[in-house]
Amino acid sequence: MDQMPDIAVAYNEHWSPNPFQEFADAVLVENLRLVVRPIPNSNTDACIEWFMAPLAGAVFIAKSYFDGFLKEAGKDHYQGLKKSLAHLTNEVMSKQQIVPELISTPGKVSSNNPYSLAFSVYAETNDGSRFKLLLPKPSEIEDYTEIVHKFLEFINDFYSRIKVLEDIGFDEATPPPSHHIFVHMNKETKQIEWLDVREFL
Repeated sequence: MDQMPDIAVAYNEHWSPNPFQEFADAVLVENLRLVVRPIPNSNTDACIEWFMAPLAGAVFIAKSYFDGFLKEAGKDHYQGLKKSLAHLTNEVMSKQQIVPELISTPGKVSSNNPYSLAFSVYAETNDGSRFKLLLPKPSEIEDYTEIVHKFLEFINDFYSRIKVLEDIGFDEATPPPSHHIFVHMNKETKQIEWLDVREFL
């Protein structure tokens, strides 16, 4: 059985694969398990808004990157990952986006959601759940570099045991819905914080 990738890159089959492949080429080095694959375009998603598949694409960073590969590769690769992921995020988010029409039953679509559905960055937690970084809509911000860097710094600190879930405000007594822990960067404190999806319904 093939091993799970350290980094997975997925892009919508109706989008150009170029920026996603360029990101993969920039971070790929010997011994890094990395996959790039298209995902079928879906016209409908029967789920709460934040759980929807991103319109353009996503990057998933597995636990094995931080507690396995990075220990061997060293800080240079981590710094390169931060730079390349920030570049990909800015490139995707700067494109003219087609805003989806969201039709749902009550409780599925937020009336005050400030976050984009275009692109997502995920990282695996210790128990197989996943952090999902929520990115502000392009109308709210022009440069995503600091957000991406802060997220990766938090994940690195998390696996280095410098930070725990309580540090971002997450209540560990409450299981994350569908194994998702939604986070964002507080623009005032510049810190990564947990967001409770129930507050945005």
